[in-house]
Amino acid sequence: MLDSDAKLAVLQRATALLASSRDFEETMEHTIAAFLPVLGDFGFFDLDVGGSVKRTARAHEDPRVEAIVRPTQWMKQERTDMNLCALSTGRAAFHPQIDDAWYQAIAVNEGHLQVLRDLAFGSMISVPMRYRDELLGALTLFHGRSARRYTKDELDFAIDLATLAAPVVANARLLDQQRRITAALQTSEERLRIGMDAAQLGVWDWDVKADRITWSDRVYDLHGLARDQFGGNVEDFSRLVHPDDRGRVAQSIEAALAGGDPYTVEFRVLLPDGRLRWLATRAEVYRDDSGAPARMAGATYDVTERRALLDETAAARRDAESGSRAKDEFLAMLGHELRNPLAPIVSALHLMNVRDATTFRRERDVIQRQVDHMVRLVDDLLDVARITRGNISLVREPLDVVELVEATVDGIRPGLAAQQLTVSVDVPVRPLLVDGDRVRLAQVIGNLLANAAKFSPPGQRITVQLSSSEDDIDIAVIDRGAGIAPELLPNIFELFVQGPQEIAREGGGLGVGLAIVASMVALHGGRVAAESAGLGHGATFRVTLPRLAGAGQAAVAHSGPAPTAAPLRVLVVDDNLDAGELLAELLRARGHEVRATSTATAALAALADTPVDVAILDIGLPEMDGYELAVEIRKRWSRQIRLVALTGYGLPSDRARAMAAGFDEHLVKPVDASALYSLLAAIAAARTHFR
Repeated sequence: MLDSDAKLAVLQRATALLASSRDFEETMEHTIAAFLPVLGDFGFFDLDVGGSVKRTARAHEDPRVEAIVRPTQWMKQERTDMNLCALSTGRAAFHPQIDDAWYQAIAVNEGHLQVLRDLAFGSMISVPMRYRDELLGALTLFHGRSARRYTKDELDFAIDLATLAAPVVANARLLDQQRRITAALQTSEERLRIGMDAAQLGVWDWDVKADRITWSDRVYDLHGLARDQFGGNVEDFSRLVHPDDRGRVAQSIEAALAGGDPYTVEFRVLLPDGRLRWLATRAEVYRDDSGAPARMAGATYDVTERRALLDETAAARRDAESGSRAKDEFLAMLGHELRNPLAPIVSALHLMNVRDATTFRRERDVIQRQVDHMVRLVDDLLDVARITRGNISLVREPLDVVELVEATVDGIRPGLAAQQLTVSVDVPVRPLLVDGDRVRLAQVIGNLLANAAKFSPPGQRITVQLSSSEDDIDIAVIDRGAGIAPELLPNIFELFVQGPQEIAREGGGLGVGLAIVASMVALHGGRVAAESAGLGHGATFRVTLPRLAGAGQAAVAHSGPAPTAAPLRVLVVDDNLDAGELLAELLRARGHEVRATSTATAALAALADTPVDVAILDIGLPEMDGYELAVEIRKRWSRQIRLVALTGYGLPSDRARAMAAGFDEHLVKPVDASALYSLLAAIAAARTHFR
């Protein structure tokens, strides 16, 4: 049975894989990969694609088994005595104990029986994948050489994981459908050109003065008429055009006769058998010596198939955009659900530090490091999703890279010391300025240091060197640890690329930190490079940023320590009782007068009873969410109360929505205590100044 930590690890890996999928084929591969090896030694993912079933098979580190399952194809199971495939029945299949007698019972022939014996699996499950009441496909998983046996808990977890993956798979399938429709449209247009070259057009001529139209045989065919069924003038032609298109066609004719653009129009005609056909026509106007229109001659052809493909493309694009929104909502929800449980843990740690800084110091440090690691994993997952969608934006300002490096290293130094690692900094004494985003560049340096620490044994030293030229600033992070294999070095900055890991995965991580480094540096107009003499010889990671033009020795403001806040009256509203009460206790320990409630109704009642200076609101409240509560508070008390959103939703769109609802600040769980103290101190200082 999988424990909660193992399930969380599977969910994190599945989310990272699916969020990074760039096309349909990769989504199929990543979906089955997300289940292995924790939920199976091998398996396959069958997906309904336009009425046919596409199979993607994979085995975990077993080339022999993978060679057997890769060529297999899905076949609908007709058996009524045994459920073998969730795609055939729509129900989950559970076969925890399998032996040779079971093979013989399901084999359709001797060849099939031999394949089953070669695979040598002893346990199997098959789970359906549904999205919006549609059965998309199924995942069928097997335990083979590991000799494990499936449990009901693992079956239920596989069903839940398939449900989480379903929106991403459905979106990828829609995008692939749009791609195929677009390809079909291009093929149709090419066929049209070939047809035109072969004179497969209907041609016509209109004597404008006599109002007499002459059609070729092909034009009669396009309209579905016999030769004696067309009167031969403009009014007769207009009656053949669909009523909704007649006005537009008449306007095009009038514009062409008046000397405007050539007559080019697409319109529908109603055929005698009731069918609609789309026709396209193009014509030139010929004028007499006085400039009056005398003739109009043109060609007409059938564009019904092209119009149908255009309509399908538009529908597929709308569906794909809807699926993309579902994926964004899923990532936002995942970040919220992973951050929420961390908030009371962080508050409890801060409160313990305030009350007693010495008791269980080592144990608290361990918890703090693991919480910090979890927060970084969540942030990395969401950053990967933003990068793949191109949604990263920078808040640029002149920055002193010397100060930034020193501050970032100082913040990370205690964590490195806990791993028995030391870090030295070699920087010039003068400022080196770049035009950059402080948070993102600190993230770059932090990720490089975290990567160096991951692959350095205890007792080693990590060095950060800073140098510059007239145009560039170089930041080098040097470790003397595991090194990088030559074949891995060219791809080291790609998503999910990692060196070999022991089964225990002491290094941990998702393999996204260096990819984030490369993306953030590229957004700053810089470049990255990695150097290593091979395994066991350490590595150097180098970031090069463009130096701020004309910066000289200009001073850059350095942030000082957080000011001490004067006491404030604070209301905390959070439906997670642990999180709300612990945050309230933490703020009381700083001298603030704090009340805590768990619902919007109770919050409004508390505000009506006792005025406050600051209200800290969770967003995911029952009955009335935090956005609605903020709007209601603004209606009743205008701008008298400073509103702070404290939430697990951390995307830029979430911050924008909070500001639109009337919040003054937006903080993401688990909030750093010093950041919250600084915010309250600033609010207190502003209130003192304006009293």
